[in-house]
Amino acid sequence: MTRAAQLGLVLVGGAVGGALRIGLTEAMPESSGPVPWDLLLINVVGSLALAWAVARTQAHGPWALFPAIGPGLLGGFTTFSSIACLEWSADAPLDVAAGVLLATMAAAVAAAWLGWWLGDRPPTPLDEAAVFAEENE
Repeated sequence: MTRAAQLGLVLVGGAVGGALRIGLTEAMPESSGPVPWDLLLINVVGSLALAWAVARTQAHGPWALFPAIGPGLLGGFTTFSSIACLEWSADAPLDVAAGVLLATMAAAVAAAWLGWWLGDRPPTPLDEAAVFAEENE
């Protein structure tokens, strides 16, 4: 695959990921306290999925759609930089803002570890059948 094709996949994936993030944020009820639940959910789910995608790629070999799914979709979906500029951070006491930031980071790292574990597992017979079917199309 050419670099231009990979870039195209990242661009398309990033647009879809960003739209999913905005849609999820709009679909969730407004946070009534100091915890931005939408950003926490987005970053934890995105960390799990991105770690899974990277581990799967390393465990099973190159994956043509990785640029679209990894840096594209999941890069556009996750939004750690948004935590730094939230309106609530100016109004929240420093200990609350720091606690939310630390909880977000801890949950995202734990989710990434789980995603890595899920993606790095040995291939199952179902995985091997899918590869066989793809190779013989």
